Amino acid sequence: MVLADLHLVRGTPPEVSQDLARLLADHAGARVVFAGDLFDLSSEAPGMPRPKALREALGVHAVVRAALAEHVDRGGELWLVGGNHDAEVGDDGFGGELSSALGLSREAQGRVRTTPWFFREGGLHIEHGHLYDPDNAPAHPLVSGQRSLGVHFVEEFIAPTGAHRYLQANDQTPLKLFLSAFTWYGPRAPYVIYRYFHAAIGAVLQSGPFYQDRGEAEGADARVARFAEAAGVGREVADALLGLSATPTMESVARTFSRLYFDRVLATLSLGAGATAMALGKRGVGAAALAGGAMAMAVSWAAGHNRYAGTVTERLATSAAGVAEATGARLVVFGHTHKEALGERYANTGSFSFPRGAPGRPFVEVEGTGTFPRAVTRYWGQRAA
Repeated sequence: MVLADLHLVRGTPPEVSQDLARLLADHAGARVVFAGDLFDLSSEAPGMPRPKALREALGVHAVVRAALAEHVDRGGELWLVGGNHDAEVGDDGFGGELSSALGLSREAQGRVRTTPWFFREGGLHIEHGHLYDPDNAPAHPLVSGQRSLGVHFVEEFIAPTGAHRYLQANDQTPLKLFLSAFTWYGPRAPYVIYRYFHAAIGAVLQSGPFYQDRGEAEGADARVARFAEAAGVGREVADALLGLSATPTMESVARTFSRLYFDRVLATLSLGAGATAMALGKRGVGAAALAGGAMAMAVSWAAGHNRYAGTVTERLATSAAGVAEATGARLVVFGHTHKEALGERYANTGSFSFPRGAPGRPFVEVEGTGTFPRAVTRYWGQRAA
């Protein structure tokens, strides 16, 4: 059973924890794989020591802690993939810290596995999928330290404001997001918008030459070799996946500037300044500012009203096909998009916590054989889709 994107934080509704506990009880003895973002340590506890952050996350969701512990104690397996919101899952020692937090016996600890990148078994390939999303791709999947644009915003915008609803709306235009701030956060909206711009300007200033290139990650080559051996795959598989990975948005100042719609923001400011100048009688300056702003806005809209809606879903579907072709995988399972997908060789779990209109909480069951696995999308409380 594979599920993903629970994003457990203090504010997660209790029914999410309760449904997960019931799902685990219903799959006693199964191998349960969390394909990334089980936790949301980047938004809940940035800078907090990992063991403490983990204990606090599980302490808030005691129902989940008990359910996970019971599942493993009774013979079930628990595999965790690091995602963009809980990359710490893949760090050395995390499995031991998790086992300790769950209070597992030594024998049960052997049924807990973690990975910073992917699991591969026979024809089945499971990873979170953020490696193929430019906004959330790390500089290198095995080298931590350089934040992606997505993690930057989580730590610099979401965490300080508590505006967690934006985690599910990051493919909308800034204007729509700014207007929604007043609906979602009322009197706090001006502060939320201020923190957005604070994070956005910081991202541009940290992009380009100030962003660590994936090829310059110290010791990256040796880490890939060790990971491939531990994962039981040839080095050529890991290299093929690296070749498919997206170039992080923040490696380019221009791409970061464009991604944050700063061209549209500056055009809006120019239009406002022009209108103000005209009202003050400075017609020449006002007309020039209005013309410049209108031209910049037209160019920006020519690139698309919403340049990014749906692009992550499309990128991951295309990348899954590439993974299957390059590595011989019969079935590729991703999370990350929060939207289910099901095909002969690609499945996406969707988000268990944020179903987005699905008829229940989605997850994937893997059937068939190790050589020829097949996926079935299921919704908690319903039959197979």
